[in-house]
Order: sequence, then structure tokens, then C-alpha cells
Amino acid sequence: MRVFKACFQIMSRKMGALAIYVVIFMALSVLLTDMSAQQLSTDFTAEKPTFTIIDRDGDTPITQGLRRYLSQNGTEVPLKDEIQVLQDATFYRASDYIVIIPQGFAASFLTAAPLQLQTVTTPNSARGYYADSLASQYLQMVRSSLLADPGADPAQVVETAISDLGQHVQVTTRQFGEAQPVSESYHIFFRMQSYILMVMVMLCLSTVTIAFGRPDLRRRNLCSPMNAGRLNGQLSLYSLIISLFCWLLLTLLGFVVYRRDLAVLDMRLLGLMLLNALVFTLVAMAISMLAGIFMKSPNTQNAVANFVSLGLSFLGGVFVPLEYLGQGMLAVAHFTPTYWYSVALNRICKISSFSGGVPVEIWQAMGVQLGFAAALLCIALVMAKYAGRSERALQQSHTELQN
Repeated sequence: MRVFKACFQIMSRKMGALAIYVVIFMALSVLLTDMSAQQLSTDFTAEKPTFTIIDRDGDTPITQGLRRYLSQNGTEVPLKDEIQVLQDATFYRASDYIVIIPQGFAASFLTAAPLQLQTVTTPNSARGYYADSLASQYLQMVRSSLLADPGADPAQVVETAISDLGQHVQVTTRQFGEAQPVSESYHIFFRMQSYILMVMVMLCLSTVTIAFGRPDLRRRNLCSPMNAGRLNGQLSLYSLIISLFCWLLLTLLGFVVYRRDLAVLDMRLLGLMLLNALVFTLVAMAISMLAGIFMKSPNTQNAVANFVSLGLSFLGGVFVPLEYLGQGMLAVAHFTPTYWYSVALNRICKISSFSGGVPVEIWQAMGVQLGFAAALLCIALVMAKYAGRSERALQQSHTELQN
């Protein structure tokens, strides 16, 4: 096991730099999780759009009620009734929604052909469309009430409409499944873990493969009695141990940071998530061993590690959820292991009951990941073997020429 021990000796000499990398990426995993969780928060906060009312019909109960109702849900921005002022307000987004009430609006409100409001919303402004929706709801309710009771007092109808539209409903959430759902933060942490895991494994393993790829050390190994099979076998064992260590570090980090979420999480769901991450660890190891063959110096180490991990993460639904990707992107993503990792993770997090067993889609996604790992590992070992043979043949021909 001399090669195996030599791997750890090489790594111990680079321990300072690798420790910095590990700490940075572990902190990055928590930071990315928190940022994504804030963006995907399901908490609802009502928007407060800005609006302007230009009343050319005078103060009538209906128009006064419209102003009151919009003021309850937004902020009024008073503007002069001048076209240049209104255009500037729209261009500079001073007001999200401008409504012009034409003269005679109240008089024609209940007729078969009522006058229409002139509205201007700021382009590509959701708040402007929201204010327009509020105004439409108010006018429809007032009109329906007056048509149902033509003799009713418009002021009283307006008061009733504003009161009804201001009603709120208390919502109570209940869990009916056997399994406690996975929290959004812990779900995102595992999603980001595939990127962090791949970078960490690739940096740790490539440090050793670059050292063994040095021409002088490689030639010494070719002259040694140890064959290429034993050499690659011990390198593979080292790669497996380091990969499992990286997986264990990230797992423990998740336990510490999200311990409150784990207190109510179904352990069966946690086991499936850990198993999925463990399977992907083998994929990361295989990719790292294959990429290490092409790394010839530390200068290319960071570039290759970031290029491969970022590319697979963007295609595999790590940074952008799979449901947001287009059909073309999804078609390409099927050929990446990160896609199947994300598919398995999403399906695990949707489990609410184990009465029917574990969904077969999860095992299929994990099986595809294992297939990727096996194929990439075989390619890496074959390329390493043929690289050794070609270099040995070159060495023999060089010796014959010297003789």
C-alpha cells in the first residue's frame, strides 16, 4: 500500500491550502442555501402600488370610494392633469397606475354603455396591473350592487363594497401525510450540496493526480515492479476515502446548521436524501478521476474544477430549479448526472406517505447516477492504463535509439 500512503503524504503537504478550500466551500454551501431560500420564500406580503387618480367628473360617491379603496391598498401620488406631467410620471415610474375618470362617468355608470376609465400602467410593472385589478374589482362590485337595487343610496353601496373587499380569511395549514415534509432550507442545502461536493472532491483528488502525473515521478513508477493495475487500484481507494470524507463533512454541516429542521423530519426521508447524496459522491469521484488525467499543473486545477462543476450544476437544476428550465435545456440535462440527482431529491422531498413504499422513480434516478459513476470510472481507468502503456512504449523506443 505504498501508493496509498504516498497519496496521504502528498495531501498532508497541501493540507493548509485544501483546508482553506474546504472551509470556504462549506461556508458557501450555507450562504447559497440561505440566499436561495429567501428568493423562494412562500411567505406572502401584499404589494403597495403607487397610483394617481385624475378625476374629471367631480367628486361623486363612486369616484371618492375608488380613491379610498386604492388608498387602503396603495399609495396615492398626486399629479397635475397635464399630458406632459402624466407621460413623465409613467416614463420615470413615479406612479405605477394612472386612472383618468372622464366627465359624465358617474351618470353613465349604470347605463348599457357606460364610459370607460382611461388607465395607464407602467410597462412591465406587476404593481400597476395589481392596482388595475383592484380598481376593476371595486367598480364591478359597486355596479352589481346598484343594478341589483337601483334605489339604494350610492354612498351606502360604496361603504358596503369597501367593507366587503377588505375582508380577510384566516388560513390554517394541516399535515395529513405520515411523513413530515422536508423544509425548504434543508431541501435547497442538499440541492447545492451537489455543486459543493463536486468542487471539493475534484480539488482534493486532483492535488494527488497532478503529483503522480509529473514526468519524473511517472517514469519512476513505470520502472517499479508495481504494475499499473495495482497503482490505479490504490489511487482509486484513496479517491473513495477522500470522497466519502467530503460527503461526511457536508452531512455533518447540515446536521449542525439545520438541526431544528431535522428535529421534526421523518428519518426515512433523511435516509433517502443521504443515500442520494452518497450515490452522487461516487459520481463526483469518477468525474474527478477522469478530469485529473487532463490536469497537468496546479494552474489548471481551479479552472477545470470550476468549469466542470458549474457547467453540470447549471444544466442539472442545482442553481435553477428544473421546473424553470426550457424543454431544450431539459433534453440536454438528461445526459448529466446532476439532473438525475435533482430528480431524485425533488421526488424524495415530495413524499408525504410511505404506505406504498419508496417511489420507483427515486431508485431509477439513483441507478442512473450509479451508471454514470461506473461508466466514467471505467473510462478513467482505461485512459490511465493506455497513457501508461504509451509512455512506456515511448521510453523503450527512446532507450533503443540511444543504444
